[in-house]
Amino acid sequence: MEELKKFPIGGVHLPEEKHLTTDVPIERMDFPTKVTIPLQMHIGAPCKPIIDEGTEVKRGQKIAENKEELSAAIHASISGVYKGIVTRPGADGTEIDCLLIENTGQKNEEVLMEKDYDTENPQHKDIVDMVRKAGVVGLGGACFPTHIKLSPPDDKPIDTIIINGAECEPYLTVDDRLMQEKTNTLFKGLELIRQAVDAEKGIVASEINKPEAIKAIREEANNWENLEGVPLDTRYPHGAEKHLIKAVLNREVPRRGLPMDVGIIVNNVQTAIKIAEAYFEGRALTDRVLTVSGRGLEKQLNLLVPIGASLQDVIDYAGGIVVDDYYTIVGGPMTGKRVLSHDVPVAKGTSGIVVLSQEEYGDTEKRVCIRCGKCVDVCPMYLPPNRITAFVNNEMFKEAEIAGLNDCIECGACAFVCPAKRPLLRWIQRGKAAN
Repeated sequence: MEELKKFPIGGVHLPEEKHLTTDVPIERMDFPTKVTIPLQMHIGAPCKPIIDEGTEVKRGQKIAENKEELSAAIHASISGVYKGIVTRPGADGTEIDCLLIENTGQKNEEVLMEKDYDTENPQHKDIVDMVRKAGVVGLGGACFPTHIKLSPPDDKPIDTIIINGAECEPYLTVDDRLMQEKTNTLFKGLELIRQAVDAEKGIVASEINKPEAIKAIREEANNWENLEGVPLDTRYPHGAEKHLIKAVLNREVPRRGLPMDVGIIVNNVQTAIKIAEAYFEGRALTDRVLTVSGRGLEKQLNLLVPIGASLQDVIDYAGGIVVDDYYTIVGGPMTGKRVLSHDVPVAKGTSGIVVLSQEEYGDTEKRVCIRCGKCVDVCPMYLPPNRITAFVNNEMFKEAEIAGLNDCIECGACAFVCPAKRPLLRWIQRGKAAN
């Protein structure tokens, strides 16, 4: 029997709740009456509009950009009239600038980018150029501009590409469905990434709680010479890229280092698919698949949503909220952000909208640490969350940093296992913000 890949120390087994949507095919959401598209959906400088108020735009048309390299272009996700810049709440609670487009009934025909290259003979320049033009970023949540990731420094040779299909967060099944429904496109994207950086091989890795996805990627891998599908054990946080690399290739990314330091690039499933769509079809990133789940909703879905649609638009499409007491989370319940406003727009990095009932949410209580050490046992970064949070709560931020505050990947495993129900992750986040 094949030995399952897994990282060696720490991690937890979570209530998965993926059964709510794992068998639900992806469907396209109706185009909303308006979208508010954030001007910053990437690590780097925010974009600036390149159109005037009152301009009619078409879906796929570039509407904002920043000439700085660490940025990603923005395209209209619906056809309509650009009404100017408005503010909306972001998932982190801050106010963000957004481009307002009103859908005035025009057909939502998509504008495609021009291709002036031979698609059958991929070249690094052509791949990177189309990815940059399409505004592709890391769609697992990091939102790092992908065209930069595909151009590593000369002194960082890449030998392996890993597509992160672990999707270890509860409730989320975006990657699961995409690996099942767009398997060939996923492998086309992986092969483009491999060729762009001249890597020897590519791997799609997924946890075994996605049996149909595992079957699909392993069958598709038979059609490719240098690509393979690899099953992982089911443990959180396999989706953290350092732990994924350790599990798949047994390589240790150095502290404060990057995957390219050990010859690897990691990309998200949906990112690889968007790379293929940009290169072969000329499609810009105007929408994304996300999971809409939780027992607070009438329906649980995997949904293709236009960038800039509001959480309320998505929730309404899912039949609305059916409980009195609920908690709305953007992303997954472990690493996502709880939001109080449903005016928050869907951004490129929005992987899910989870509406939990009070019973599902199980809000934590602040109690005294009982010194059990369980948080230390499960920490996949080998840190002492109990010590770090003790320093934070006493405003000893330098000591917290020495103990490993900034090495925490904020997976939340420590808070999940804490028998005293202490909000360890929340305290760590507060410590990082104050440090």
